[in-house]
Amino acid sequence: MVERKTKIIATIGPATGTRETIGMLVAAGMDVARLNFSHGDPETHRTWAAWVHEAAVEQGRAVAVLQDIQGPRIRVGTFPGGSIELAEGAEVELLDGDGESSAHSIHVGHLADAHLSAGGIVVLADGQVYLQVSGGEGSRLRAVVTQGGELQDRKGAAFPGADLTLPAITDKDRADLAFGTEMGADLVAASFVTSAADIEAVRAIVGDTPVIAKIERARAYENLDEILEAADGAMVARGDLGVELGYEHLPLAQKDIIARTNHAGRISITATEMLESMTSSRRPTRAEVTDVANAVLDGTDAVMLSAETAVGRYPVRAVEVMSRLCLEIESSPTYRGGPDVEYVRSDTGFSSAIAKACSDTADSLGLETVVAFTVSGNTALLVSKYRPRSRIVACTPDEGTYRRMALMWGVTPLRFDRLESTDEMIAAADRVLREHGLVQEGEWVAMTAGIPPNQRASTNILKLHVIGMGAAGVPDR
Repeated sequence: MVERKTKIIATIGPATGTRETIGMLVAAGMDVARLNFSHGDPETHRTWAAWVHEAAVEQGRAVAVLQDIQGPRIRVGTFPGGSIELAEGAEVELLDGDGESSAHSIHVGHLADAHLSAGGIVVLADGQVYLQVSGGEGSRLRAVVTQGGELQDRKGAAFPGADLTLPAITDKDRADLAFGTEMGADLVAASFVTSAADIEAVRAIVGDTPVIAKIERARAYENLDEILEAADGAMVARGDLGVELGYEHLPLAQKDIIARTNHAGRISITATEMLESMTSSRRPTRAEVTDVANAVLDGTDAVMLSAETAVGRYPVRAVEVMSRLCLEIESSPTYRGGPDVEYVRSDTGFSSAIAKACSDTADSLGLETVVAFTVSGNTALLVSKYRPRSRIVACTPDEGTYRRMALMWGVTPLRFDRLESTDEMIAAADRVLREHGLVQEGEWVAMTAGIPPNQRASTNILKLHVIGMGAAGVPDR
């Protein structure tokens, strides 16, 4: 069986929130289950997380749970009848806050925090409606509709180019993060971040749980390097980012974010409308197929499904289609998991140098398997970032690390008992790999680890090992 290297995140929602369907998603290839805390109640999310873990254990797979927090929501108010039609050239009044609006007076949340003046832009309904400020100040502005369209209740709003003074996490987020930590979320996606300080604010609540920064604001893109220093990964959240940057700028920004995230040794995720038509159709459009292919070719660690699996008519099929697309692109002889990474920054130079040597050695010798012994997952991630052609089997005694590594490109996580010496680890890995049918006797594999074992030691050894031979080079009989 050909193993897929690019990982798949699927959002759990009303269309998939049953024990049976979650099991089907895992069987179809879901590597990470996203729980969107913008919707649903905490206890429902707890139940879904438990079902994900149960299905993963039953099917012998590592599947992580990603908690995606809401962040500050910027929304318009409500309208009589649920919507209004705004005509191009119409003049409207914008009021700060939440309330009943009309075609002439529209409430917009956090309007005063945007500090807009004449010429400022307000974008509504995910880019369907554009307004330009013509006067007023603070919480009461006048604006002209420059692109008209329908505006429904509670639709989103954005202020491209504005210096929005708004905290990245709300009281709701703090409560949700505390709940997610207690629930056992494996990863957290932080919304609305613009700086490293926003990441640290989340980390102060979740502790060691990896934090993925959602790059959905122009300011976040401007501060990407700073954010990557603090975060464990970056998600190209193309919906809001496309509104803030302008859609014509989004494709190159996506490529840039993926490349810089990979070079920084962090997890890269591409999200939003990847197979959007499959929310209601059994097959994707040709444009969507090409979109997924380009993200895989650019080297994204993972691709994400949102509405397709949360509320769509064909959620399991969407995961199956995504998996087939990734596998087809990866089968190309020219596919290398993205542009070559010359050197990945890490806390110590040893770790990255050994990981690079491991990847290069495996490629030079044509090895099919690299084995990474890891407690924290860092060794496996570093090897992954150098994109070896071989499979990466990551052996860990830590249950949380086992699940989190499901998000890493090319990594097959494997549970592994704690052992007291390097020789014992190598001998045990030799046996376990054979039991799982991952290697054959006499096959060469590259093994890398940090010693002393079972500690969060930096990666510092590389060994070429012949399967079936003991650690000392004696046949294992």
